[in-house]
Amino acid sequence: MELLNIIQAEEDPNLYSNPSNVNNIGDPFVLKAKDGFYYMYCTSSNNGYYCWKSTDLVNWTDKKMVYIKTEESWATDCFWAPEVVEQDGTYYMYLTAKNRNGSLRISVATSSTPDGLFKDALDKPLFDDGYAAIDATVFTDDDGKKYLYYARDCSENIQNGIRKSEIYGVQLNDDMISVNGEPVLLTTPTQLWEKGSADTYWNEGPAMIKHNNTYYLTYSANFFASPTYSVGYATSDSPLGTFTKSKDNPILTAGTYKNISGPGHHSFTTGLDGSELFMVYHTHTFPGVGGGNRQVNIDRVIFTESGEMYVDGPTISYQPKPFSSTLLNVAKTSQVTVNGDPTALLTDGIFTIHKKNHPYDLVSELNENGQVEILIDLLDIRNISTILVYRGVDVENDFTSFDLIIDNKHKYEGCILPEDMEKRAAILSFSPTEARKIKLVLKPKENKDKISISEIIILGK
Repeated sequence: MELLNIIQAEEDPNLYSNPSNVNNIGDPFVLKAKDGFYYMYCTSSNNGYYCWKSTDLVNWTDKKMVYIKTEESWATDCFWAPEVVEQDGTYYMYLTAKNRNGSLRISVATSSTPDGLFKDALDKPLFDDGYAAIDATVFTDDDGKKYLYYARDCSENIQNGIRKSEIYGVQLNDDMISVNGEPVLLTTPTQLWEKGSADTYWNEGPAMIKHNNTYYLTYSANFFASPTYSVGYATSDSPLGTFTKSKDNPILTAGTYKNISGPGHHSFTTGLDGSELFMVYHTHTFPGVGGGNRQVNIDRVIFTESGEMYVDGPTISYQPKPFSSTLLNVAKTSQVTVNGDPTALLTDGIFTIHKKNHPYDLVSELNENGQVEILIDLLDIRNISTILVYRGVDVENDFTSFDLIIDNKHKYEGCILPEDMEKRAAILSFSPTEARKIKLVLKPKENKDKISISEIIILGK
């Protein structure tokens, strides 16, 4: 058999890894604009906001100041969490800042282009209910109605000696610069994971998404500068509730990882063809320090058949780039057997990060040869170039390496799984090779009789 011509994962043009090249920011929001570019707005300046531009959600360039406070402005400092939506050719930026009384408020600025310059549409906050409000986000429902979600900030919300940030929602008028009706309280910190800070609890940084007629209100909890900052969600059959928090919260959290800290304050976007959903979020640039210097990450979002939201993250390992090439994950449409038994677990799109998600792993006993053989029938001849085999969360039953055989014509022996648990996959990149049937032979740890596997991705045409 012919040996494959191997290249290093970091040289594979079809792969990327977190974090991105943008740091010293917070609260990233990505707009997929009509001009074919992605625009990212972040907490990024003492007197306004910067924006970055991308074609692939991975490489960000053209850093530009897109909103700058003026001497006449209602806003003074604490320019946080900008989000931009487009309607009828006008771009509306919803922003947080302190007013001249030192209290946080939300307002709106507009521009004719996604990269500004944005100018205040109102010389005042969008609304003022007498309390600090931050982190505005806009959701447009299928019927065209618009809703504004935000956090009532803990700086001016004390209940029974506890400072709380809570999430509210209100209908947004079609003019995009006024609200209709009274805000409704949607979530307050109640779950154990949300109470990781002594006398202050947070539900903040909301984002809304709709899937199969269910409304998913996602949000961050805990102190943004701490490693426990994480993302959870609540669901409802109505855009203004009642919302029920997921029992699987948090769905994005650093957990016990040492090189990942404080994943949170996210937004959602899709790929150029709309087939994949991504969460864009920040983590601490210096994990051991935390604080306000944060960096941009993106990971895939999956909905399970039962309607659970799942994030393939936080990650620092290599994974397929979004939309940077014409390659597909051909494993999704293949037939997979493990030691002769068919399975769909290894191509369900979910590679587990934390132990609570272990039902999406496959744990296989060794065969008579003391290994695990995975056969993948691609059902047609494909031109493949990258294979990623993701470990499960059962660390004790990690595989150590795998061998690859393609159609009994090509082979590679000893693709090694990284020792670092935070690097999820054993990766094999090679020159494009025709393939129909693929065999992976996984080698167990010494003195182990099982192997834990999470996902297999095969990039090809």
